[in-house]
Amino acid sequence: MKISCLRIFLLLFSLSFFSCEEDKLNSAECDGNLFCTKEFRTISLEITNQEGNPIVLDDFYTFYDSRKKFEYELNDIQKRQGIYPVLTDAEMDEVEKEGTTLIFVGEKDGRNIVEHQMVIGHDCCHVILIEGESKIVIEG
Repeated sequence: MKISCLRIFLLLFSLSFFSCEEDKLNSAECDGNLFCTKEFRTISLEITNQEGNPIVLDDFYTFYDSRKKFEYELNDIQKRQGIYPVLTDAEMDEVEKEGTTLIFVGEKDGRNIVEHQMVIGHDCCHVILIEGESKIVIEG
């Protein structure tokens, strides 16, 4: 009888330990009761040359893990500003809350002139830049 009580106690203790560990893992998930603003945020990258003039790219995209690619359309006025979207709130579920490494690629005249790494996460409401520069200067 003592042995079976001891086994039951050890089993319950083990289960409680594993359930605590699971809670720790789930702490990164978002609470469905959050109140978020209606604001739509975009993580952008500003690209200029050494004189401070905007770099106009022919094409650009953001990717991670070589399987997921994000592409955005800009009009000519937006392109002339040299500010390019990297990731928006619409793709928030595609990145880990703690951050996912993304690569922004910019093309001009048929070749990559920008490959910029950024770590982007979210705060359960909006995408946030965790690591990396939001403004870069390149030759050109």
